[in-house]
Amino acid sequence: MIIISGLNRIRDLISNDIDKGQLGTGTTIATENDTTLKTEVASTLLTVTKSTADKQINFTYTLTSAGGASGTYTEFELQKSATPVHFDRIVFTGVSFTLNGTEDVSVIKRYFIKRG
Repeated sequence: MIIISGLNRIRDLISNDIDKGQLGTGTTIATENDTTLKTEVASTLLTVTKSTADKQINFTYTLTSAGGASGTYTEFELQKSATPVHFDRIVFTGVSFTLNGTEDVSVIKRYFIKRG
């Protein structure tokens, strides 16, 4: 059995790897073997902020109204940008975004590390 300190070490390894988030406009369903964005928007590759608690990591991504490109975003990923390594991808209904508009786009993802 992995004890809590071991689970938190796994949490820290994941947290240390992930440094960026990015939005895209693809609409195909994400699968276990398919974590890259289908249609990435380069101007949305931004640093995420992270916080940790016991056995969990919170990632917060914010695209301010002064960044990105106007359009409808429908997918998001977390990644290690240096390689890059793609950790996950989600597809959603869509968020309409206007560059230099009045609203930001925020995505908050939480990973829970648990024993199997």
